[in-house]
Amino acid sequence: MFQYLSLLDAEEEKEFFTQIYDTYKDEMFYTAYLILRNKLDAEDIVQDTFLTLISYLDHLKENTPQKNWNFIVTIVKNKSFNYYKKRK
Repeated sequence: MFQYLSLLDAEEEKEFFTQIYDTYKDEMFYTAYLILRNKLDAEDIVQDTFLTLISYLDHLKENTPQKNWNFIVTIVKNKSFNYYKKRK
């Protein structure tokens, strides 16, 4: 997680990102794992998704937790399906 925080400047952004990370990391992994059936690949997808989410922090701050989860799970699923297609 420290690698992600080093990409952020404001303390408020770091706190918000930490909250997002702690809240959703396990569910993100589970979602990716259900699609990929591989622990290491699922971990890679989760890391890639967090890197993507850094660009969308302002968007996430404006939304409710349910909208945030919908947004995050959409990214995780799309990245997982794309990875699965490339792997085949």
